[in-house]
Amino acid sequence: MKTDSTDVLIIGAGIAGLLCATELKQRGMTVCLIDKGRGVGGRMATRRMAGGRLDHGAQFFTARDARFAAYVERWLEAGIIREWYRQTPGGASEHPRYCGIRGMNAVPKHLAEGLDIYKSECVTSVIRNVDYWVVETEQGSTFAAQQLVITTPLPQALMLMETSGLDWSHGHLEQFRSLRYEKGLATLVILDGQSAVPEPGALKLEAGPLTWIADNQQKGISPDVVGLTLHATGEFAAQHWDSPNELRGELMIDAARPFLGARVVEYNCHRWGFTLPLNPWPERFFRNPDLQLTLAGDAFGGPRVEGAALSGIEAASRVEELV
Repeated sequence: MKTDSTDVLIIGAGIAGLLCATELKQRGMTVCLIDKGRGVGGRMATRRMAGGRLDHGAQFFTARDARFAAYVERWLEAGIIREWYRQTPGGASEHPRYCGIRGMNAVPKHLAEGLDIYKSECVTSVIRNVDYWVVETEQGSTFAAQQLVITTPLPQALMLMETSGLDWSHGHLEQFRSLRYEKGLATLVILDGQSAVPEPGALKLEAGPLTWIADNQQKGISPDVVGLTLHATGEFAAQHWDSPNELRGELMIDAARPFLGARVVEYNCHRWGFTLPLNPWPERFFRNPDLQLTLAGDAFGGPRVEGAALSGIEAASRVEELV
């Protein structure tokens, strides 16, 4: 059971929470993160399957802002990530797309080293006392901190804040409730031979039920096993959210048939309840200085990995000022 008090408690150990914690720790503050998942990284996720390694959430990231680019340079030097590609067949050369050497979860795992993180802790209530926060979890743990930062998907953050009984939103609650996410559905496919996905192993589709096909072997994260990641459109994901894998998986595989190039040995589906924020908050984070409360994440930074990362970085600067 965790009962120690820290300067800052962060709920959510995705890229926004991890970078917020990293920045605050570098400033000499004590920080604790909690997450309901068994791992860190949120949608920067990699799965082992049939001896292969497949990214089934975010597929790559770019670095257009100097603050995030500084982290990317350090990860490159440390051998955590590499450049995957800049140009798809027939497309113009664009910003470098980076991926983890051993999968997208390599970055959050690297950031997690040295941080105080408690996983598999599902928050049930957040309580504001006179000058500090108390957070209780389903597992029976209690966390206390002067400041609270929530970086979970916004609908989850709103549910947590409802347990506080506070008027915390500065009149923005209905606007927060109006923010919407697209659902996501990934099908992971193991093949018995080389795929027909063109180099560099990334294919963006404009029609049909699929938006994306990636060959994780060409990507470099699954050298011994050919594994494809298929991402569905938001419309297809919503339509087949509760469909059995035998239906939705087969429909997605049929749509990818021209690019398979080999026999399907095994497949599995994964649902993402909150993928693309459709109407993000216009600022990088929300703060209530009186309550020492900050909300951050992709609902504030935008749909890209970099957007969520910048939300965490900028939130940290404000949290430090409020101490």
